[in-house]
Formats: sequence, structure tokens, C-alpha cells
Amino acid sequence: MDTTIIEGLAQYGPLGLWTASLLFMNWQQRKDKLADEKAAKEAMAYHQEKIATALLNQTHMIQATMDKIEGGLAMVREKYAEDRMLRMKSDK
Repeated sequence: MDTTIIEGLAQYGPLGLWTASLLFMNWQQRKDKLADEKAAKEAMAYHQEKIATALLNQTHMIQATMDKIEGGLAMVREKYAEDRMLRMKSDK
């Protein structure tokens, strides 16, 4: 904060010093608010990145699971077809 403003207000005595203290508190609050907003923005970006990474990992795991299920289903279908062929041969 500019000290020339405070020095100018100090010339008005207690009322000037009170005004200077109000201006300083207002400046300090705005500075703190900006710091808090910056920290909140960084925290949000961090958590969004963690969520995106977790979702990507989940997507990969789901895809791997689906591939295994499809592979198992194909094996069961092949086995069922073979069993059916054997039954058809034995019925003749």
C-alpha cells in the first residue's frame, strides 16, 4: 500500500489515522481474498486432475474386464458348439 496516502491522512489527526487504518484493513482483506482465491483455484485444478486420472484408470480397467468377459463368453460358445456337435454325432 502506498505510504504517501497514509502520511497525508496522518496530518488530519485521529480521524485521518482511523481512515488510514480502514483503508489498510480493506487493502489487506482484498489481498487475503486474492490469495485464498488463488489457493482454491490451485486446489480445484489438483483435484480435477486426480479425478480425471482416476476416471481414465477406471476406463482402462473396465475395458480390460470387458475383454476378459468377451473372451470367456467366446470360449463358452465354442465349448457349447463342440458339445452340440458331439451330441448330434452320438444321436445318429
